[in-house]
Amino acid sequence: MELRERAADIDWYHTIELVPGCVTEGTFDLRPQVDNYSLPRRLDGQRVLDVGTQNGFWAFEMERRGAREVVALDVDCEADLDWPPRRRQEMGQARRDEGLRLGEGGRGFRLAKEALGSSVNRVTRNLYDVTPEEFGTFDLIFCGSVLIHMRDQLLALERLADLCTGTLVIAEEYDRLSGFVPFHVARYFADRPKAVVFWLPSVRTWKRMLWTAGFDQVVRKGTFDMRAREGWSVRHVLFHASKGR
Repeated sequence: MELRERAADIDWYHTIELVPGCVTEGTFDLRPQVDNYSLPRRLDGQRVLDVGTQNGFWAFEMERRGAREVVALDVDCEADLDWPPRRRQEMGQARRDEGLRLGEGGRGFRLAKEALGSSVNRVTRNLYDVTPEEFGTFDLIFCGSVLIHMRDQLLALERLADLCTGTLVIAEEYDRLSGFVPFHVARYFADRPKAVVFWLPSVRTWKRMLWTAGFDQVVRKGTFDMRAREGWSVRHVLFHASKGR
Protein backbone atom coordinates (compact mmCIF):
# COMPACT_ATOMS: atom_id res chain seq x y z
CA MET A 1 0.00 0.00 0.00
CA GLU A 2 1.34 3.44 -0.91
CA LEU A 3 2.11 6.05 1.75
CA ARG A 4 -0.91 8.21 0.87
CA GLU A 5 -3.25 5.24 1.19
CA ARG A 6 -1.74 4.19 4.51
CA ALA A 7 -2.03 7.75 5.84
CA ALA A 8 -5.65 8.04 4.65
CA ASP A 9 -6.51 4.94 6.70
CA ILE A 10 -5.60 6.73 9.97
CA ASP A 11 -7.61 9.29 11.94
CA TRP A 12 -4.89 11.88 12.60
CA TYR A 13 -4.66 14.19 15.60
CA HIS A 14 -1.67 16.10 14.19
CA THR A 15 -1.14 17.52 10.73
CA ILE A 16 2.27 16.28 9.61
CA GLU A 17 3.99 16.53 6.24
CA LEU A 18 5.20 12.96 5.81
CA VAL A 19 6.98 13.64 2.53
CA PRO A 20 6.76 16.64 0.20
CA GLY A 21 3.19 16.83 -1.03
CA CYS A 22 1.80 14.24 1.39
CA VAL A 23 0.24 15.98 4.41
CA THR A 24 -2.00 14.32 6.99
CA GLU A 25 -5.36 15.92 7.78
CA GLY A 26 -5.03 16.24 11.54
CA THR A 27 -7.48 17.77 13.97
CA PHE A 28 -4.77 20.30 14.78
CA ASP A 29 -2.35 21.84 12.29
CA LEU A 30 0.29 23.20 14.63
CA ARG A 31 2.77 24.19 11.95
CA PRO A 32 1.64 27.84 11.84
CA GLN A 33 1.53 27.91 15.66
CA VAL A 34 5.02 26.66 16.51
CA ASP A 35 6.31 30.17 17.30
CA ASN A 36 3.65 30.52 20.02
CA TYR A 37 5.63 28.09 22.18
CA SER A 38 8.89 30.10 22.30
CA LEU A 39 11.06 27.03 21.76
CA PRO A 40 14.84 27.30 21.35
CA ARG A 41 15.80 27.43 17.70
CA ARG A 42 18.42 24.74 18.23
CA LEU A 43 18.50 21.85 20.68
CA ASP A 44 21.86 20.38 19.71
CA GLY A 45 23.19 17.94 22.29
CA GLN A 46 20.02 18.00 24.38
CA ARG A 47 17.90 15.11 25.59
CA VAL A 48 14.20 15.91 25.14
CA LEU A 49 10.93 14.40 26.40
CA ASP A 50 7.63 14.95 24.58
CA VAL A 51 4.73 14.17 26.94
CA GLY A 52 1.47 12.94 25.39
CA THR A 53 3.03 12.70 21.96
CA GLN A 54 -0.03 11.41 20.01
CA ASN A 55 1.13 11.33 16.36
CA GLY A 56 4.49 12.86 17.32
CA PHE A 57 4.37 16.34 15.82
CA TRP A 58 6.37 17.91 18.65
CA ALA A 59 8.76 15.00 19.03
CA PHE A 60 9.70 15.20 15.37
CA GLU A 61 10.02 18.99 15.64
CA MET A 62 12.48 18.64 18.53
CA GLU A 63 14.47 16.12 16.52
CA ARG A 64 14.49 18.52 13.56
CA ARG A 65 15.96 21.18 15.85
CA GLY A 66 18.95 18.98 16.56
CA ALA A 67 18.14 17.19 19.82
CA ARG A 68 20.54 14.28 20.32
CA GLU A 69 17.76 12.08 21.71
CA VAL A 70 13.98 12.46 21.83
CA VAL A 71 11.70 10.27 23.92
CA ALA A 72 7.99 10.44 23.04
CA LEU A 73 5.68 9.42 25.89
CA ASP A 74 2.06 8.27 25.57
CA VAL A 75 -0.38 5.49 26.42
CA ASP A 76 -1.94 3.10 23.92
CA CYS A 77 -4.93 1.80 25.83
CA GLU A 78 -8.07 3.74 26.74
CA ALA A 79 -8.14 2.01 30.13
CA ASP A 80 -4.81 3.71 30.96
CA LEU A 81 -6.26 7.19 30.51
CA ASP A 82 -7.70 9.19 33.38
CA TRP A 83 -11.47 8.98 33.05
CA PRO A 84 -14.05 10.43 35.44
CA PRO A 85 -15.78 7.47 37.16
CA ARG A 86 -19.07 7.82 35.28
CA ARG A 87 -17.22 7.93 31.95
CA ARG A 88 -15.49 4.68 32.88
CA GLN A 89 -18.89 3.16 33.56
CA GLU A 90 -20.16 4.35 30.20
CA MET A 91 -17.25 2.68 28.46
CA GLY A 92 -18.38 -0.67 29.86
CA GLN A 93 -16.30 -3.41 31.43
CA ALA A 94 -16.00 -5.41 28.23
CA ARG A 95 -14.52 -2.46 26.36
CA ARG A 96 -12.00 -1.87 29.13
CA ASP A 97 -11.08 -5.56 29.25
CA GLU A 98 -10.37 -5.51 25.54
CA GLY A 99 -7.87 -2.73 26.17
CA LEU A 100 -9.25 -0.73 23.26
CA ARG A 101 -6.29 0.75 21.49
CA LEU A 102 -5.72 4.43 21.02
CA GLY A 103 -4.51 3.00 17.77
CA GLU A 104 -4.71 6.15 15.71
CA GLY A 105 -2.11 7.88 17.86
CA GLY A 106 0.33 4.98 17.84
CA ARG A 107 -0.34 3.99 14.23
CA GLY A 108 0.09 7.57 13.07
CA PHE A 109 3.30 7.95 15.02
CA ARG A 110 4.80 4.79 13.57
CA LEU A 111 3.90 5.75 10.02
CA ALA A 112 5.25 9.28 10.46
CA LYS A 113 8.46 7.95 12.01
CA GLU A 114 8.95 5.62 9.07
CA ALA A 115 8.21 8.30 6.46
CA LEU A 116 10.44 10.90 8.14
CA GLY A 117 13.30 8.49 8.78
CA SER A 118 13.13 9.48 12.43
CA SER A 119 14.95 7.92 15.39
CA VAL A 120 12.51 9.22 18.04
CA ASN A 121 11.81 6.56 20.68
CA ARG A 122 8.13 6.21 21.55
CA VAL A 123 7.58 4.85 25.07
CA THR A 124 4.21 3.53 26.24
CA ARG A 125 3.79 4.61 29.85
CA ASN A 126 1.52 6.75 32.01
CA LEU A 127 3.23 9.94 33.18
CA TYR A 128 2.35 9.09 36.79
CA ASP A 129 4.66 6.07 36.51
CA VAL A 130 7.69 7.69 34.88
CA THR A 131 10.75 8.02 37.14
CA PRO A 132 14.30 9.29 36.57
CA GLU A 133 15.62 5.97 37.90
CA GLU A 134 14.13 4.20 34.88
CA PHE A 135 14.11 6.90 32.21
CA GLY A 136 16.88 9.27 33.24
CA THR A 137 16.53 13.04 33.14
CA PHE A 138 15.93 15.52 30.34
CA ASP A 139 17.36 18.88 29.32
CA LEU A 140 14.01 19.95 27.88
CA ILE A 141 10.52 18.60 28.48
CA PHE A 142 7.58 19.58 26.31
CA CYS A 143 4.06 19.12 27.68
CA GLY A 144 1.20 20.55 25.65
CA SER A 145 -2.55 20.11 26.22
CA VAL A 146 -2.04 17.07 28.44
CA LEU A 147 -2.50 17.92 32.11
CA ILE A 148 -6.07 19.19 31.77
CA HIS A 149 -6.96 15.57 31.00
CA MET A 150 -5.34 14.22 34.18
CA ARG A 151 -7.02 13.68 37.52
CA ASP A 152 -3.96 14.63 39.59
CA GLN A 153 -2.32 17.57 37.87
CA LEU A 154 0.01 18.31 40.77
CA LEU A 155 1.33 14.74 40.86
CA ALA A 156 1.95 14.94 37.12
CA LEU A 157 3.88 18.19 37.62
CA GLU A 158 5.92 16.57 40.40
CA ARG A 159 6.88 13.78 38.02
CA LEU A 160 7.93 16.36 35.43
CA ALA A 161 10.01 18.21 38.03
CA ASP A 162 11.79 14.97 38.96
CA LEU A 163 12.64 14.35 35.30
CA CYS A 164 13.67 17.89 34.36
CA THR A 165 17.23 19.20 34.70
CA GLY A 166 16.69 22.09 32.29
CA THR A 167 13.47 23.68 31.06
CA LEU A 168 9.86 22.55 31.09
CA VAL A 169 7.80 24.06 28.28
CA ILE A 170 4.16 23.68 29.23
CA ALA A 171 1.07 24.94 27.43
CA GLU A 172 -2.36 24.17 28.88
CA GLU A 173 -5.91 25.37 28.68
CA TYR A 174 -6.91 27.69 31.52
CA ASP A 175 -10.16 28.95 32.98
CA ARG A 176 -10.68 32.62 32.26
CA LEU A 177 -13.58 33.02 34.70
CA SER A 178 -11.43 31.79 37.57
CA GLY A 179 -8.95 34.51 36.70
CA PHE A 180 -11.29 37.07 38.26
CA VAL A 181 -10.86 35.41 41.65
CA PRO A 182 -7.87 36.93 43.53
CA PHE A 183 -6.53 33.59 44.79
CA HIS A 184 -5.65 30.15 43.45
CA VAL A 185 -8.68 28.23 42.21
CA ALA A 186 -9.67 25.69 39.56
CA ARG A 187 -13.11 24.83 38.22
CA TYR A 188 -14.41 21.28 38.36
CA PHE A 189 -15.60 19.76 35.07
CA ALA A 190 -15.57 16.01 35.64
CA ASP A 191 -19.33 15.76 36.20
CA ARG A 192 -20.17 17.07 32.73
CA PRO A 193 -21.51 14.74 30.03
CA LYS A 194 -18.68 13.19 28.02
CA ALA A 195 -16.18 14.86 30.34
CA VAL A 196 -12.49 14.52 29.47
CA VAL A 197 -11.33 17.28 31.86
CA PHE A 198 -11.27 17.04 35.65
CA TRP A 199 -10.01 20.47 36.68
CA LEU A 200 -9.49 23.71 34.76
CA PRO A 201 -7.12 25.97 36.73
CA SER A 202 -6.75 29.70 36.36
CA VAL A 203 -3.47 31.11 35.04
CA ARG A 204 -2.28 32.01 38.53
CA THR A 205 -3.15 28.51 39.74
CA TRP A 206 -1.13 26.84 36.99
CA LYS A 207 1.81 29.05 37.89
CA ARG A 208 1.55 28.28 41.59
CA MET A 209 1.23 24.55 40.99
CA LEU A 210 4.41 24.61 38.92
CA TRP A 211 6.21 26.28 41.82
CA THR A 212 4.72 23.85 44.34
CA ALA A 213 5.86 20.89 42.23
CA GLY A 214 9.48 22.05 42.48
CA PHE A 215 10.09 24.58 39.71
CA ASP A 216 11.76 27.63 41.28
CA GLN A 217 11.58 29.82 38.19
CA VAL A 218 8.23 29.95 36.44
CA VAL A 219 7.91 32.47 33.60
CA ARG A 220 4.62 33.13 31.87
CA LYS A 221 5.43 33.54 28.18
CA GLY A 222 1.96 34.49 26.97
CA THR A 223 -1.41 33.16 25.88
CA PHE A 224 -2.66 32.01 22.49
CA ASP A 225 -5.50 30.18 20.77
CA MET A 226 -4.78 26.61 19.72
CA ARG A 227 -6.96 26.29 16.62
CA ALA A 228 -8.52 23.12 15.28
CA ARG A 229 -8.98 22.39 11.58
CA GLU A 230 -12.77 22.54 12.03
CA GLY A 231 -12.55 26.17 13.16
CA TRP A 232 -12.94 25.97 16.95
CA SER A 233 -10.09 26.91 19.28
CA VAL A 234 -8.88 26.46 22.84
CA ARG A 235 -7.19 29.27 24.76
CA HIS A 236 -3.81 28.22 26.21
CA VAL A 237 -1.30 29.75 28.58
CA LEU A 238 2.40 29.08 28.06
CA PHE A 239 4.98 28.77 30.83
CA HIS A 240 8.69 28.03 30.78
CA ALA A 241 9.79 26.59 34.12
CA SER A 242 13.10 25.51 35.59
CA LYS A 243 14.66 24.54 38.90
CA GLY A 244 17.43 26.31 40.77
CA ARG A 245 17.61 29.95 41.68
